[in-house]
Amino acid sequence: MKKFIYICLTLVIVYTIAYDLKVGTLQPYNQKAAPVAAISIQNSTPYQKVKISSGDTVLSVIERLNPSSLSKPIPDLTKDFQRLNHGIRPESIQVGKSYNFPVYKKN
Repeated sequence: MKKFIYICLTLVIVYTIAYDLKVGTLQPYNQKAAPVAAISIQNSTPYQKVKISSGDTVLSVIERLNPSSLSKPIPDLTKDFQRLNHGIRPESIQVGKSYNFPVYKKN
Protein backbone atom coordinates (compact mmCIF):
# COMPACT_ATOMS: atom_id res chain seq x y z
CA MET A 1 0.00 0.00 0.00
CA LYS A 2 2.87 2.38 0.80
CA LYS A 3 4.42 1.70 -2.59
CA PHE A 4 1.17 2.60 -4.32
CA ILE A 5 0.93 5.90 -2.42
CA TYR A 6 4.57 6.76 -3.23
CA ILE A 7 4.04 5.97 -6.91
CA CYS A 8 0.89 8.12 -7.05
CA LEU A 9 2.61 10.97 -5.22
CA THR A 10 5.60 10.75 -7.57
CA LEU A 11 3.31 10.84 -10.62
CA VAL A 12 1.49 13.90 -9.30
CA ILE A 13 4.79 15.70 -8.66
CA VAL A 14 6.17 14.83 -12.11
CA TYR A 15 2.93 15.95 -13.79
CA THR A 16 2.94 19.22 -11.84
CA ILE A 17 6.53 20.00 -12.79
CA ALA A 18 5.93 19.13 -16.46
CA TYR A 19 2.78 21.29 -16.56
CA ASP A 20 4.58 24.22 -14.94
CA LEU A 21 7.49 24.00 -17.39
CA LYS A 22 5.24 23.66 -20.44
CA VAL A 23 2.42 26.10 -19.65
CA GLY A 24 3.70 28.08 -16.69
CA THR A 25 1.66 29.16 -13.72
CA LEU A 26 3.50 32.20 -12.40
CA GLN A 27 3.69 35.69 -13.88
CA PRO A 28 7.20 37.05 -14.43
CA TYR A 29 8.33 39.08 -11.43
CA ASN A 30 9.28 42.20 -13.40
CA GLN A 31 6.26 42.24 -15.71
CA LYS A 32 4.92 45.56 -14.37
CA ALA A 33 8.23 47.33 -15.00
CA ALA A 34 8.51 46.11 -18.60
CA PRO A 35 5.82 48.30 -20.23
CA VAL A 36 7.75 51.46 -19.35
CA ALA A 37 10.79 50.16 -21.25
CA ALA A 38 8.55 49.02 -24.09
CA ILE A 39 7.00 52.47 -24.45
CA SER A 40 10.37 54.20 -24.54
CA ILE A 41 11.78 51.89 -27.23
CA GLN A 42 8.57 52.00 -29.27
CA ASN A 43 9.10 55.72 -29.67
CA SER A 44 12.67 55.26 -30.94
CA THR A 45 12.58 51.89 -32.75
CA PRO A 46 10.22 51.41 -35.66
CA TYR A 47 8.30 48.15 -35.51
CA GLN A 48 5.75 46.12 -37.40
CA LYS A 49 3.03 43.90 -35.92
CA VAL A 50 3.20 40.33 -37.32
CA LYS A 51 0.91 37.35 -36.74
CA ILE A 52 2.98 34.22 -36.04
CA SER A 53 2.57 31.23 -38.35
CA SER A 54 3.70 27.67 -37.76
CA GLY A 55 7.47 27.40 -38.05
CA ASP A 56 8.15 31.10 -37.43
CA THR A 57 10.86 32.15 -35.01
CA VAL A 58 11.73 35.64 -33.85
CA LEU A 59 14.90 35.62 -35.96
CA SER A 60 13.15 34.33 -39.08
CA VAL A 61 10.48 37.05 -38.87
CA ILE A 62 13.08 39.78 -38.26
CA GLU A 63 15.08 38.52 -41.27
CA ARG A 64 11.91 38.59 -43.40
CA LEU A 65 11.11 42.17 -42.34
CA ASN A 66 14.72 43.28 -42.86
CA PRO A 67 15.77 41.68 -46.16
CA SER A 68 19.11 43.47 -46.27
CA SER A 69 21.81 41.86 -44.16
CA LEU A 70 21.58 42.75 -40.50
CA SER A 71 24.70 43.90 -38.74
CA LYS A 72 23.12 43.77 -35.28
CA PRO A 73 24.13 40.93 -32.95
CA ILE A 74 21.44 38.38 -32.08
CA PRO A 75 21.31 39.41 -28.37
CA ASP A 76 20.44 42.97 -29.45
CA LEU A 77 17.67 41.67 -31.73
CA THR A 78 16.14 39.61 -28.93
CA LYS A 79 16.38 42.52 -26.46
CA ASP A 80 14.58 44.81 -28.91
CA PHE A 81 11.88 42.15 -29.40
CA GLN A 82 11.41 41.81 -25.64
CA ARG A 83 11.18 45.59 -25.15
CA LEU A 84 8.58 45.92 -27.90
CA ASN A 85 6.48 43.08 -26.44
CA HIS A 86 6.42 43.88 -22.72
CA GLY A 87 9.15 41.41 -21.74
CA ILE A 88 7.90 38.36 -23.68
CA ARG A 89 10.84 36.06 -24.33
CA PRO A 90 11.51 34.99 -27.93
CA GLU A 91 11.15 31.33 -26.91
CA SER A 92 7.61 32.00 -25.68
CA ILE A 93 5.95 33.15 -28.91
CA GLN A 94 2.80 31.27 -29.88
CA VAL A 95 1.28 30.47 -33.25
CA GLY A 96 -1.71 32.66 -34.08
CA LYS A 97 -0.76 35.56 -31.80
CA SER A 98 0.56 38.91 -33.03
CA TYR A 99 3.79 40.46 -31.81
CA ASN A 100 5.73 43.65 -32.52
CA PHE A 101 8.98 43.08 -34.41
CA PRO A 102 11.71 45.68 -34.84
CA VAL A 103 12.31 47.08 -38.32
CA TYR A 104 15.82 48.43 -38.78
CA LYS A 105 17.03 51.03 -41.26
CA LYS A 106 19.47 49.96 -43.96
CA ASN A 107 23.09 50.73 -43.17
